Amino acid sequence: MNEPRSAAVSITNSELVSVRDAMRELGRLLERLDTGEIDKLVLTQKNQLRAVMVSVERYAELASATHA
Repeated sequence: MNEPRSAAVSITNSELVSVRDAMRELGRLLERLDTGEIDKLVLTQKNQLRAVMVSVERYAELASATHA
């Protein structure tokens, strides 16, 4: 099976969080997204980018932009 390719994404250190840390600090991380302190969270596992978390509002913006 082919490995998925990662698209180039601009990421700051404050947006990086391990899956383990995200599980422990989910409430605080969600608050940072909600207040706009950060635009996204990039989850890492075993030194690999695994997922990107965004607020519902940002997701709606992205979804409507792809359907326009």
